[in-house]
Amino acid sequence: MSVLKTALATPSRMRGIFRYLLQVPKQRENREKLTRLLSPEKLSEGRNKSAEHPMFDAALRESIKCDLLIEENEEIAINGHLPEASRHPQTGDQFLPNTLVELFFASDNEDEEDLGRLIAWYLAQDIYDAPGTWEEVEQRVAEQRVAESLDLKISSNTLFGQVADWMCYLGFAWGHALGGNKIIVPEPTAYLRRNLKELFQGEVQAKVSLAEFVDRLAKKCPVFESGKFREQVEEKIGFRLPNHLSTSTAFALLRLEDDGYIQLKKESDADLFIFPSADNEAGFSHIILRGVEL
Repeated sequence: MSVLKTALATPSRMRGIFRYLLQVPKQRENREKLTRLLSPEKLSEGRNKSAEHPMFDAALRESIKCDLLIEENEEIAINGHLPEASRHPQTGDQFLPNTLVELFFASDNEDEEDLGRLIAWYLAQDIYDAPGTWEEVEQRVAEQRVAESLDLKISSNTLFGQVADWMCYLGFAWGHALGGNKIIVPEPTAYLRRNLKELFQGEVQAKVSLAEFVDRLAKKCPVFESGKFREQVEEKIGFRLPNHLSTSTAFALLRLEDDGYIQLKKESDADLFIFPSADNEAGFSHIILRGVEL
């Protein structure tokens, strides 16, 4: 099972367990005590004893399975192999979305490949015509005939809600309410903004070619152009031309430029990447990290 198919393992529940452990001595707690604290008996009244704490148990199980947490001698602890900033009481919660992206999409984590392919598929859609509800996603998947080949079976509104929660929390989309429905827009500005310094290797005012930037991004997070999951998707659905960005990535970079985080440049003697938009196309060759606080 994956977090995608474990409906009770929501970002907020996994985050709640992690935030508690960040602050306790040695970042570990007895499992029984942890259960009592984070899943009070009042919440399990009327339930069968064998499944007293299904929400807590599901979130804890997925947290352990992805190596965010470990279990040793009846104790639950934050994985000591995580980077220091991911374990620090002052920064761990801030870094948690990035920590989970790296754990979910690590090369040896096969459990979360369905989530990776689904996010990659969503980001490969035209942002200006992307399916925003369960019914629209189901229809688009059927039109593109990828339900079986990419394992994109969004079979219920509940499952779509799980997809939406994870995409928004990890920074690959944002959602809003419209007519009683939650509408999702595949737009990875939040993820890119969080990772700009690392993608530029910490060098403010550094200039890199867009080809190099896209390559670094794909290696860090394989749902983006030329990444493992995106290539699996584009092999089935086509769409993107060589040296073209998807509309979701292009929109995010243009938005980051408008907000002052980056500068996009077009140098006449360099290869261009095409940024498609709703109205026209623009070409850029390089990207510069500005000195704005991230």
